[in-house]
Parts: sequence; structure tokens; C-alpha cells
Amino acid sequence: MIENIYHSYLTHLEEQRERDDNKFHASAAGSCFRKQLYSKFGFSQDKKDIKSYRLLRLGTIVHKDIEDSVSHYNETNKDESKQLFSEDKIELDELNVVGTYDLGLLDNEDNSFKLWDLKTVAAYKWTTKFGRKHNRKPNTDTNYKLQLGTYALGIHKKFQVSKIHMYLLWYNKNTSAMREQIVSPEWIEKALEYWGQLNDIEYDVGKNFEQDLVPGYFEGVPQQDWECRYCQYYTICPSKLAEKK
Repeated sequence: MIENIYHSYLTHLEEQRERDDNKFHASAAGSCFRKQLYSKFGFSQDKKDIKSYRLLRLGTIVHKDIEDSVSHYNETNKDESKQLFSEDKIELDELNVVGTYDLGLLDNEDNSFKLWDLKTVAAYKWTTKFGRKHNRKPNTDTNYKLQLGTYALGIHKKFQVSKIHMYLLWYNKNTSAMREQIVSPEWIEKALEYWGQLNDIEYDVGKNFEQDLVPGYFEGVPQQDWECRYCQYYTICPSKLAEKK
């Protein structure tokens, strides 16, 4: 009974979420181009199972706690030379991209910005980043880095800073351990290239993307082998790549 009540509440919260229509979202940086256009044109997503709702909610709760901690810090620490932000929106009209970064520190003295993106992960994902060397997988955070690079593009535009320092802030949901990972500034240019390519594709194919972006043949559809197995458009996409795994 309680499980069903909780699930009903989580689905209610999801229905209340506001999203910018006809925009690409920074949080989807690095995703399959076909998936991006499904989202932008408002195609229906597959329903998530009950467990997925709860897993996502845990990440939301941790994000909210950290957001509240930043608010508390700002109320109790007055330093006019620095401004700490949380859940701050960026807009890149020229790329048709919107997003909200997790944490940022603007240093007015040296005109720089520290940018953090929080990632809550389970134990296995943690080991691919920080476990023994034979368990580590170097490219599992590519999309996260492109996401950070996208936020950095928005921050450059919004604050006109001379330098941005980027970090992934990892939170282990099994142990509550936290680790900070420095992200190279090269990902800002890579993010610009990714969104530029996606906009070019949309301009070329528009709503005909279902015929033109053939999975497994068109470059970037998908971007990575594992995407199809976790795609929220799996049911309506003709891709059979997931069945080969």
C-alpha cells in the first residue's frame, strides 16, 4: 500500500515539472541525435518502472539538500567579492539550448567562475571512476563533461568571466562518499561542436528526422553503444541495436 502511495506521489511530481518546449536541454548533452529530436518535438516517452522513479528521487533529494546548504551559506557568510549560486539557469539562444547548473562560485576579484555538476551514483558506477585500476572505465563520463562544457558556455555569456574552472562532484549513494573531479576546459569547445552539429542536423532534416536519422547508419545515432538499452524512446525508435547486446 505505502509503496503504491509513494509511487503515485512521485508520478505526480514528475507531471508538475516544467520544461522549455522546442528547446534542447543541456542535461542531454552528448546524447543520440535522434533521441534529441524526439525530445525537442515532444514525442511521448516510455513509462519508467517503479524502481526508476525512486532511484531518480534519491538524486533529487541530495541535490535539494545541497541547494539548501548553499542558501544557508549565503545567509550566514557575507563576502561581496564572491557569489555562490545553486540551480541557476543558463540560456544559449544561438544554439537553442537551455539548462540549469548545480553549483557555481563567481569570484569578482579575479573575474573567474568555479562550476560544479553533482552526480549521484551507485556503487558500481563509483568503481568505474575511483575503484581499482582494472575496474575503471575512462569514457563513462563523456556526456557529463559535455554537460559541464555546455553550462560553461552559458556562464561565459551570462557573467562575462575570463576563466571557468569545471568540476564533477560525485556522490556515492551507497556510502555517501563524495569526490571532486577536475574537468579540462577543452570540453567547452567540444560542447560547442556537439550542439552546433545537432542544430545543423535539425536544420537539414527537421521533422523528417525519423526517416533520415537511421539508427546504426547515421553518425551519432546513437552516440554510444549502450544508449539504446536505456533510451526513453526505445518503444517508438526502430533501432535494434539493444537486442544485439
